[in-house]
Amino acid sequence: MPLRNGGLWRYIFVEFCAFFYMAPLLQLHRWRNSGWGTQMKRLLGLVIVGVLAVPLAANAALIQGTPTPFGQPANPIPRFGTLIDFDDQTTGSLLAAGQYAGVGVTSIVNTLGPSLGYFPTSQSAPNYIGTGFTNGWDADILVQFNALQAAVGIGIAGPTTLTFQLLDTNSIVLESYLLSTTPVNTYYYINRASADTKYLRVAGDFVAIDDLQFDNVTVPQGIPEPLTISVFCVGLAGAVATRRRKAKSA
Repeated sequence: MPLRNGGLWRYIFVEFCAFFYMAPLLQLHRWRNSGWGTQMKRLLGLVIVGVLAVPLAANAALIQGTPTPFGQPANPIPRFGTLIDFDDQTTGSLLAAGQYAGVGVTSIVNTLGPSLGYFPTSQSAPNYIGTGFTNGWDADILVQFNALQAAVGIGIAGPTTLTFQLLDTNSIVLESYLLSTTPVNTYYYINRASADTKYLRVAGDFVAIDDLQFDNVTVPQGIPEPLTISVFCVGLAGAVATRRRKAKSA
């Protein structure tokens, strides 16, 4: 089972990217007084390796974002894709399984049995989704998407123990996390390397959900990819080589 919040995968991701970010710069320093034609070919090779490494760097991890502040309009961080804030129905009413089929969600059900409903929220006003006090808020919520998704996020309220899973078309688990949490509002999302997620499962002993987001592309992380850094290095190397040639001609 992955470490909490995807710690192991995050560590591997950072180490992996650091190598491909820094390798071209280190090579430029070493090649400063060498023949640039041959070295440029080698640097181009690094770029190709960096490009091939991008899918690996995009491997999934459970990431903690920022939930919508209490009582505010839906605005979880990060914002991406389609957002369902569950604020379109009357507080106290029951959630129809196919309520959001028209916006990309085939069904939302509680596999434990008790119906899900709209209740006064601690995140985006006025509602979040759960089983309510009558059922102890215990729920095993399964969200089925119309199409395969690459990024999925959900606001969580309440549980001390949380199961968070993504599953494919055949209900095979793609990602699974068992978290021990404090009973506060949180926001979690997962990026997959490709659109392969058909279901989101959220289960807890005292849980409600809000601000569901999903997209068929991964969420930008605000970190340059290895390709970006490598291309920059190639351009830098070319500029330096041109300057050296002009200096010799002068």
